[in-house]
Amino acid sequence: MEQKKLKPWHGVVTFVVMMVIFLIVGIPVQMYLGLIGVGITELLLLVMAIAAALIFKQNLKEVFPIKVPKLREIFGVLLFWMGSFLCTMIATLLMMVVFPEEVQAVSSGLSDVMTDGEVWLSIIIVSVMPAICEEAVHRGFILHTFRGVKREWITVLCMGIIFGVFHMDPFRFLTTAVLGAALTWVMLKTKNIVIPAIFHAVNNLFPVLISFATMSATSTAVASEGASDASAMLANDWRFGLISLASYLMIGVVAPPLMLAGTALLKPKGEKIKGKHVLAVCIIAGILFLAGFVILAVNMPYYLEMQGISLEELGL
Repeated sequence: MEQKKLKPWHGVVTFVVMMVIFLIVGIPVQMYLGLIGVGITELLLLVMAIAAALIFKQNLKEVFPIKVPKLREIFGVLLFWMGSFLCTMIATLLMMVVFPEEVQAVSSGLSDVMTDGEVWLSIIIVSVMPAICEEAVHRGFILHTFRGVKREWITVLCMGIIFGVFHMDPFRFLTTAVLGAALTWVMLKTKNIVIPAIFHAVNNLFPVLISFATMSATSTAVASEGASDASAMLANDWRFGLISLASYLMIGVVAPPLMLAGTALLKPKGEKIKGKHVLAVCIIAGILFLAGFVILAVNMPYYLEMQGISLEELGL
């Protein structure tokens, strides 16, 4: 069977068709069946990814390259995920500063869906299934159509945007776009869809565990009160969100080094990290720290007020 060489527009058009099918079939199923409906629509995505590859007469082994990951690749992807997680948290907090009520509502809705069943079922549907089914669509078929693009940053940017659009939520777009870009980078470095699947599974497992932990009998009251207070402060005073953003920006200094270290382990053995990449990491880390420091300094009076300390007491 002759294999047709696909171009990015094939992937984009196929993605649009998939989204139309998902809107017509997937959304009603999720609305009626809740968490089980999410699982069904994940399987629908997997079927559509495989069907697209077959319709375009592509080699399934090339579209969905599956290899047993090496130990260093597993360590590498976990390091890269930790750095990426900090980046997604910064993106989330930035959105919370601008749209506090909307982001809180989205977060609560996602938590309700994730806890709509037993913890083991939620782990399978929210963590494991997207790692397989969504990656088959994005890092599988769609990324396969970008093989002819020579500049990696263009592919990473486009795939990030596509992944952000895929989640159909303007208040989650920035966060999911960052996540999609990170997953694409991992796939480009390893050419093994198992690695971004591990990344995706770990990334989705974290909020599942947090959601169920906050529901436990020993922490429900405290967690609910804390979340309620935080939501109220974010909704009523954007400066509280800025303080949180500043904190994560300063903590985020470790994100670029983590992602660089992860990339080093994900690259083929013997392929070294270039000096310009190390320099770029240092510059980005410096910018993150400086941005956080400036935001915190500007809002220091408010921060001290939160702690019950006045500038007069400090002699300022």
